[in-house]
Amino acid sequence: MATVRSRIWALALLLPAFGLWGGTAYAASTTDANLAIPAAPFKAPYVPSSDSANLQEVPSTSDPAVLEMKTLRSQLDATPHSLPAAIRLAGAYVDYGRQVGDAHYAGYAEAVITPWIANPHPPVSALVTEATILQYRHQFTESRQLLQRTLTIDPANAQAWLTLATLDMVQGDYETAGKDCVQVTRSAGFQIGLACSGNLRSYVGQARQSLAILQQVETRGDQVSTSYQAWVEGLLAEVAERLGDWPLAESHYRKALTILPHDNFLLVAYADFLLDRARPKEVLSLLADHTQSDTAFLRLALAQSALHSTKTQRYIWIMAARFEALRLRGSALFGREQARFALELQHDPQTALSLALQNWHVQREPWDTRLVLEAALAAGQPQAAVEVLGFLQKHKLQDPIIEPLARELSAKLKPTGGATQ
Repeated sequence: MATVRSRIWALALLLPAFGLWGGTAYAASTTDANLAIPAAPFKAPYVPSSDSANLQEVPSTSDPAVLEMKTLRSQLDATPHSLPAAIRLAGAYVDYGRQVGDAHYAGYAEAVITPWIANPHPPVSALVTEATILQYRHQFTESRQLLQRTLTIDPANAQAWLTLATLDMVQGDYETAGKDCVQVTRSAGFQIGLACSGNLRSYVGQARQSLAILQQVETRGDQVSTSYQAWVEGLLAEVAERLGDWPLAESHYRKALTILPHDNFLLVAYADFLLDRARPKEVLSLLADHTQSDTAFLRLALAQSALHSTKTQRYIWIMAARFEALRLRGSALFGREQARFALELQHDPQTALSLALQNWHVQREPWDTRLVLEAALAAGQPQAAVEVLGFLQKHKLQDPIIEPLARELSAKLKPTGGATQ
């Protein structure tokens, strides 16, 4: 599913609408002893050598967010038939899962809201909450159905329009997203509608206009929540990256992390920025306290690899084990991350291309597009990227990394009469 920013930056009004990832692990080729990892990550149960062994880090009970969830849980237990109490608790679970990069919390949220969804006539707020959870899990079709059902009942539901607009952008349906942003303005107000349309422009060859619009939104940051401020700063960082303005992008990433220093999506997005700038040592310090997050752990593995660290193989092995655990649970959240793992750490471009294409047919954010192009080049299969190249040609995405990749693939296709960019 998908956070998020991965890059899925949600348009959040009542609940965040983020998503990431999807799940099968692949072992590296055994023909290269330096790259090989166990096909089956676990040979036998681990038995701690002492009672003091640290098995896993769990959220601290002193964490304000954890305390809030505990309080909200107690409130719902005391009033189990209270829909507002359920909505508040489900929202807290989703938000915390987004911040720490742990999809388990989406499951907790769904368990809370399920009794109302099972009702023959579910309340609108329950439908929107469930749609948000499904989007988080990358169950986009089901999420869209619930949002459309919501809007049939309540055509002016602001959160439903926001989530639907985000979903359309994630899946590359920019024409529909534009119409949805109009509805966002009508239902949620000019400020959020402006952010919606500003974000959309960054995908359709209007990055400079997107930057100008989002800067207008940024100047009104004192009128909105801190999470909204951080979201806008993150959008500005991404738009600056599309314009190749690295100092401006970094400035906005740092501003966003000043507002929400432990937000997993922000941390991972900034880590990707640092990796692209060949600054892996900074990734290690940035994510040192976030190893529980699978998305963050992958970036740590990539940083270790870039530094030619002796720890690289250990990180690869652990990452493969995590993907295997997700597969065994039937998870379908981490397609983008798996493709990148196969390409950059397992050096298996064929598998990476297959995974990247599967993922791209579900979500079409710039990173999803980039991975298809990189894998197609690495695999020597430019024809596999024809559909993606056509998508780029149609929507004119500006990106200083993606554009050269597209030109290189197009050049390889020309002699055979393939698509051109």
